[in-house]
Amino acid sequence: MSKGGENMNKNMMVVVAVVLIIVAAAGGFFAGLMYQKNQTPALGTTSRGNFAARAGQNAAFRPVRGQVLSMSDTTLTVKMSDGSTKIVVLSSSTAFMQSTKAALTNVKTGDTVNVVGTVNSDGSVTAQDVQINPPAQGGFVRPAGAGQQAPAQPTTGAGY
Repeated sequence: MSKGGENMNKNMMVVVAVVLIIVAAAGGFFAGLMYQKNQTPALGTTSRGNFAARAGQNAAFRPVRGQVLSMSDTTLTVKMSDGSTKIVVLSSSTAFMQSTKAALTNVKTGDTVNVVGTVNSDGSVTAQDVQINPPAQGGFVRPAGAGQQAPAQPTTGAGY
């Protein structure tokens, strides 16, 4: 074989190696995307997304955090940390969560709640998500008190 033929074979092998590397990298990237897409959501998230992500989706979303003063089938009155109160309107699509999925029947007067929803023209908030007895701001878990359950695990994210 001539010297020109050897150089051509070496060049061809380099091109084939580069193509194989590119195909392997693209396949790995695609496989990683598929793997991530099929992962189970972490504690503190719902099938519709977590509170922090939901609050950032829409400028009309406002988090409400405070103690439940009173409640009915359609509203919660929440005392905020500054002493003011906020009326939270509940709907059939409002999701309730504790450390696991919950319902309105799990909310008790005196519980602390984190609410994410849309602000109405009258200042009330229509709830989309209500988290019952969330971890204290900053992700620290407070000890369980009367009528409260400590979360199974602390969750992280933006505190409200």
